[in-house]
Amino acid sequence: MSELDLTPATAPAISREAMRSFVDGVGDPNPVHTDPEFAAKAGLPDVVVQASHTTAIALDALIAQFGADEILNLDIRLRGPVFPGDEVTVSPVSFGELDRGVELRNQRGDVVATGIVVMRGDPDE
Repeated sequence: MSELDLTPATAPAISREAMRSFVDGVGDPNPVHTDPEFAAKAGLPDVVVQASHTTAIALDALIAQFGADEILNLDIRLRGPVFPGDEVTVSPVSFGELDRGVELRNQRGDVVATGIVVMRGDPDE
């Protein structure tokens, strides 16, 4: 299987308003996503973007380039936190002969997530 034919795509900086809307939409009241004081007590420099929000960034990039019907599965693994103001770039990455996927990096170049992508027509789909 070849590397995913994905043009790297950078999402706009994640605003606190977008974070709050996402938190409200999924109904996750965890204060690590909304309360800077709580996040600081947890040892974080700021609130963190929800894992599902980070996953949505990857999925948005895939859907924009391939269409929703072509994506059968996306298995995301978080590798680091995403913070308000971060710009996340989704790029193709190969995980060997059998798996292909995406890598998400923030504007500092830190890998914040990786994912295996299964597309329609892949072997063993």
